[in-house]
Amino acid sequence: MADKTFTEALNNLQKAAAEIGKQATTLEESLRLFEEGMKEAEFCKEILDKADQHIEVYTEGNDQNV
Repeated sequence: MADKTFTEALNNLQKAAAEIGKQATTLEESLRLFEEGMKEAEFCKEILDKADQHIEVYTEGNDQNV
C-alpha cells in the first residue's frame, strides 16, 4: 500500500462507500468493502498526520525567527 498516493486511497475509500450504499450489495460484500475502506481511511490518516507534523515543525521554526 506504500506505493499508493493519498488521492488514490481517498478515491478507493469513496468507491467503497458508494458500493456499500447500493441496495444490491450483499452483507458479505458490504463487510469486505468496509474492511477495505477502513484500511484506506487509516492510510489517509497516516499521511495527514505526517503532514500535520511537518506543518507544526515549520510553524514552530517560523515562530522562533520572529
